[in-house]
Amino acid sequence: MTLTNQDIARRLRDQANELARTGNNLYRVRAFRSAAMAVLGLPADVAELVAAGGPRELERVPGIGKSLATTIAGYLTATDLAA
Repeated sequence: MTLTNQDIARRLRDQANELARTGNNLYRVRAFRSAAMAVLGLPADVAELVAAGGPRELERVPGIGKSLATTIAGYLTATDLAA
């Protein structure tokens, strides 16, 4: 089962909430929340973008840097392995 953009955004928000709860760096928390909003605003499925160009394709999206692109691609890989 492939994750939808909504699923990915939910995971990013959940991770941001966990980081905030544990007192992590505020900028990191904001980065996860910003990435969640960026994913929701995409006209294409994140899974399709990653399949076409890997995590680098996500780095082209404003609000998603190299580290978060890798994290999001990891969500998709983990889901593929579990299926």
